[in-house]
Amino acid sequence: MADSEVGIGVVGTGMWANNVHLAAYQEHPKASLVSVYDVNREAAERTAKRFGAESVAGSYEELLARDDIDVIDVITPNVTHAPLVLAAIEAGKHVMCEKPMAMNAGEALRMTEAADKAGVKTGVNFTWRNGGPVQYARELVAQGELGQVYHVYGCYLSGFGHNPKVPLMWRLQKDMAGTGVLGDIGSHIVDLAEWIIGERTTKVLADLNTFTEERPLLDGSGNGKVEVDDAASFLNRFEGGGMGTFLATFYATGESMDHRIDIYGKKGSIRLSWKEQDTILVSLGLTDSEIKPIDIPDRFKAPREQMTRANVRNFVDAIADDKEMVPNFRDGLANQQVLDTVVASSQQGSWVEVPR
Repeated sequence: MADSEVGIGVVGTGMWANNVHLAAYQEHPKASLVSVYDVNREAAERTAKRFGAESVAGSYEELLARDDIDVIDVITPNVTHAPLVLAAIEAGKHVMCEKPMAMNAGEALRMTEAADKAGVKTGVNFTWRNGGPVQYARELVAQGELGQVYHVYGCYLSGFGHNPKVPLMWRLQKDMAGTGVLGDIGSHIVDLAEWIIGERTTKVLADLNTFTEERPLLDGSGNGKVEVDDAASFLNRFEGGGMGTFLATFYATGESMDHRIDIYGKKGSIRLSWKEQDTILVSLGLTDSEIKPIDIPDRFKAPREQMTRANVRNFVDAIADDKEMVPNFRDGLANQQVLDTVVASSQQGSWVEVPR
């Protein structure tokens, strides 16, 4: 397909679809935005007009039936991921899916096995792998600059939860999202930590909490119960024996959005933050006792909006050039297995092994 355009069909036209996915397709010279579908027809029509889609589909089945669509991009609430993805795979489409890729690891496994059997390419939008600090940190670890990893601290912080007027959006509804802050932003920090150091999580000890137990209903008719976590903390162990400490919360008061990762190894350490894209803090070498900023190489730098769209662009390239996409459903499945284990550990109050 190297000389052809990649036909794109998008399901879901919310904020993240508009700001990231559709903008990336519009910018990509090999992508052709064929059609969009949303249960809200008016939203789909606005999006189609904004990004120059050829048509608005009247149904999901209509989208799947088009021969000029090679890719289905699923940007919808978590509960819909598995059925939409499985139908797309059965129709022979390559699939990009937002994270978390499923409601649980069982769904994620079915999705992964179906894609493998069909021979289609898959992608999961772990957006933040593409930040300059993250990519440079991964390179330093891969080069052996840190040696054996002893400790990882990771946090993903948002502060919107402290406002009691924030409504009971779908992300805070168990039947729509599966988990709350854990799947929404905790999935990112788990993925980043594992990707940077190149090691999977083997077991966890977790604590999930819901600080605000009721929130206003979207229709203004009263309050509804929050049945998912809005704060999550857990310990883990990595394959190499390293110890991890993680926090994901909607209660970082005064914080709009930030994620940070500290890594301490036998030979050196790294600290990075989403808010600082030009430098990272490092202490490299056994004789270097001071942690200090160093510049990130230019090859890793890009405007922030380009970094958030990089996974989508990479997926188009993977299809056009017939190469492997990373992160893919295997990465999404591994992440979902950790999330499920965090939930189980919180319920049991003990260490739980991650099933693989």
